[in-house]
Amino acid sequence: MIRFPGIHDLAFMSMSDGEISDDPAANPTPEMLPEKPPAHSGPGCFPAVLAATLLMGMALFLTFGFAGYLIFQKRGDLAVRTLRGTMVSALEQSRMTPDLKSAIIGRLTTLADDIEAGKVENWQAGGVMNRLIQAPILRWGDLQAVDVWAMENMDAASYQETHKQFTRFFRAAELDRGIASDLQDILRPVTGGDPNLMLGQLRIVYTEAEVLEVAMRAKIVGDRAEIPDQVFENVSLTVVVDRLIETGMRDGAT
Repeated sequence: MIRFPGIHDLAFMSMSDGEISDDPAANPTPEMLPEKPPAHSGPGCFPAVLAATLLMGMALFLTFGFAGYLIFQKRGDLAVRTLRGTMVSALEQSRMTPDLKSAIIGRLTTLADDIEAGKVENWQAGGVMNRLIQAPILRWGDLQAVDVWAMENMDAASYQETHKQFTRFFRAAELDRGIASDLQDILRPVTGGDPNLMLGQLRIVYTEAEVLEVAMRAKIVGDRAEIPDQVFENVSLTVVVDRLIETGMRDGAT
């Protein structure tokens, strides 16, 4: 005979199912549940950024490399333009003595003609121009003009000392120990306008104190270059320019 559960049995079963076990493992709290692993978000946009950066780097490398190649190949043309458009023009307006000015311009014009005619290779033209630009050629006549002013306006003793320091600088330039920036600084006390310009111009009027300051600056360069403390009368700018051209032709930019 089959017995069906009665009301009391159902009530007992409900109470049994609703009982809470004392075992913590049987009734885990939310803190005890294992954390869900974070969802995998994938590589994102990093590969695209990296690829774009690499492509940009390659583009810049090719651009600058090609520009450098063009400049290297056009050094002869740049040298001719610099010689005729800058150096010769500046020397024509300089305060060099007429004979010296004519001699230097003649040498630079001949050099430009040779480069234009293909008699000078690009690496040679680059070497020559590096040396000519660094040499104190363009304002050589300015220091000579200050020397003439000192001779005409200062007493004999002061002029002799001033003249000595000027010739010491010329000697330093002859030995490649005095450069254009040195002469620019030496002439700063008597330069008009912006004294920082490489092609600055002498003022029309200057004082003895300013000329003495110029002599002091020339002395500093002469001492640094270890030039003997004496007058050097036989320094020739034409000899300096000829040597610079010869060295540049032989050694290039090294």
